[in-house]
Amino acid sequence: MTITSPKPAATGFFQTLLNAVAKPAGTAALALGIALSGILATTPAHAASDQKAIKFVEDLGAEAIGVISDKSVGKQAMEDKFQTLLQKNADLRKIAAFSLGRYVRTPNDAQKTEYLKLFETFIVKVYVTRLSDYNDEKFDVTGAQEKGSKGREVIVSSQIRFTNGRQPVDVKWWLLREDDGFKVFDVNVAGIWLAQEQRDQFTSILNSNNGNFPALLDHLKTKIGQAEKGQVNAAMSDGKNNAN
Repeated sequence: MTITSPKPAATGFFQTLLNAVAKPAGTAALALGIALSGILATTPAHAASDQKAIKFVEDLGAEAIGVISDKSVGKQAMEDKFQTLLQKNADLRKIAAFSLGRYVRTPNDAQKTEYLKLFETFIVKVYVTRLSDYNDEKFDVTGAQEKGSKGREVIVSSQIRFTNGRQPVDVKWWLLREDDGFKVFDVNVAGIWLAQEQRDQFTSILNSNNGNFPALLDHLKTKIGQAEKGQVNAAMSDGKNNAN
């Protein structure tokens, strides 16, 4: 299935992601708000569930594009819709916990509550700002494979095709089975896992501050403030160079 995707702005997510996919890097944001290298053959036993996973990604892509392409609503309304989309389709609590790495048990209950709220706000504001300039790219879902032997995870492969003739970019979606549906856990763009990249950034900040968790909370507040001002470069940087 081919879905028309928005056109990326000229800035990227993390520096390594910038190096990997250049200007269209932000296409990866469709995953959250919105896989492993190589696709293995899907066995007949998993064919039905894999088709469900493919449809999940197709529907998610179409819905996300619908949200960010609706220029008739204001930014706040777009953020609200995108947040609802993320809450419905991504396991934000698991992604937020994974992003803390070895510091996952560091925050107390109050800090954990604040962190989860800031993490979600950060994702919504940065990606809505980042994606609002997209238009006229193509999103194809190309296949799916089981991950592991327990039947709890599926990797769905897709590809971003550009109307300017640029080489396509592979995007892989790591899905977790929940009840009879799926949740997005991570997205891989041109070989780079975004949740892993986020974890590297957050743990680096905590390492630099001797594990002081409020330093990470302050970092997220700063990034949210930058996104609200439209400073996408700064909001997506690792904090070492916030020049926009």
